[in-house]
Amino acid sequence: MYFFPLHENTTLVDDTCSLLETCWPKNRFARRRKLTSAPCSDLPVSIAMVKDETVIGHYRLSESLENEKWCVVESVIISSQHRGLGLGLKLMRHCLELAASLSMEEIFLSTKDKMGFYGKLGFVESFPVSILTKVNVMFRGKHFLDKDQSKTPGITWMSLKLDQVVHS
Repeated sequence: MYFFPLHENTTLVDDTCSLLETCWPKNRFARRRKLTSAPCSDLPVSIAMVKDETVIGHYRLSESLENEKWCVVESVIISSQHRGLGLGLKLMRHCLELAASLSMEEIFLSTKDKMGFYGKLGFVESFPVSILTKVNVMFRGKHFLDKDQSKTPGITWMSLKLDQVVHS
């Protein structure tokens, strides 16, 4: 099992797009552009999980708008034929270790129905945060989302302080 940053391994992008489209349909051109955009510093970065030359998982790690020591993980997925094998935990452990190696202090995510899975990793219910982009960078350090609730009904925000991560 290997993990590859997609901006450095563009041969994996089409397979990663196909995997992501199984859960989140999106324009292929826009998705390719997002996956292959090189980070300005260390983030954002899209990571493909590869086994036997096949993309079987993915996550994207981005900085938070509200705090430069916070990050947001999104688009976490394991292919349907590889679920139930503990690979989601391996994927998330890689994500947490990457975030910790970048000196991030806390990691956030949103989910509709995987609170139990993320809870096993130590995530707890939290408030929503925004992802830092080239457009909103001028508002760094500001919090625009209501801390009491997510803007989208049915979405739960969760976070984990990275000093709680046990390295395996």
